Amino acid sequence: MNLEGKTVLITGGRRLGVKLALLLAGRGANLAFSYHSSREIIERAVEECKNAGVHAEAFPADLLHPEDATSLIDETVHNFGSLDVLINLTSVYTQTPWESLQPDDYHKMLAANLTAPYFTAVAAARAMRRQPSENGLQGKIIHFTDWAVDRPYRGYLPYLVAKGGLVTLTKALAVELAPTITVNAIAPGTVEPPPNVTPVQLEEIKASSALNRIGSADDVNRAVLYLLEGTDFVTGEVFRVDGGRFLGATAGGA
Repeated sequence: MNLEGKTVLITGGRRLGVKLALLLAGRGANLAFSYHSSREIIERAVEECKNAGVHAEAFPADLLHPEDATSLIDETVHNFGSLDVLINLTSVYTQTPWESLQPDDYHKMLAANLTAPYFTAVAAARAMRRQPSENGLQGKIIHFTDWAVDRPYRGYLPYLVAKGGLVTLTKALAVELAPTITVNAIAPGTVEPPPNVTPVQLEEIKASSALNRIGSADDVNRAVLYLLEGTDFVTGEVFRVDGGRFLGATAGGA
């Protein structure tokens, strides 16, 4: 897909999403954003994209509600003329230790990490299917899951269950929407860790990864760019961008 003049909608992603938007703006894509509780951050991203010479707007939406997801897609198409790419970065990452686990933990994690992406993807796909195809393609959808759905760690049970569901959603949607809409997912490791992660924790993460380092937003965003511009022949895949953390620490050997 040539991104020049295409419309990309990014949901969530206060850290990765802003940098991804600027990368895509540099490729000529127009950017739509949704926000719920991060209005100031997203509005700054809109201005930065506009400064890059592309059309950019932000829309308020609580994507836990299907009517808000539908409204977001409708507003995007109305204001931009089309919707060519959906990047679902909406996510909440909350520790839920086993000893204090409550039913509400499950409902909150499922809502934020699976329900919201589901409603948004379904609404986006319906809009994409109303559009003319270009070289047999009507659009692309990319979700963000987590490397740990295949090698879970302790203390995040509801979160990982929800992200595992997002992997299944990615594959099932790829089947439903083939052959005109591709659906893939990125499964990042630790990239640009939040400020509450201690230096000791960072060293532990590095030590548990094959490449022995923390990733950057650029590492992840280049994988997104590959799925958008690099190929139209991949669908239903989950790309781990985790520095080999899935593999665990490696030791030298003959």
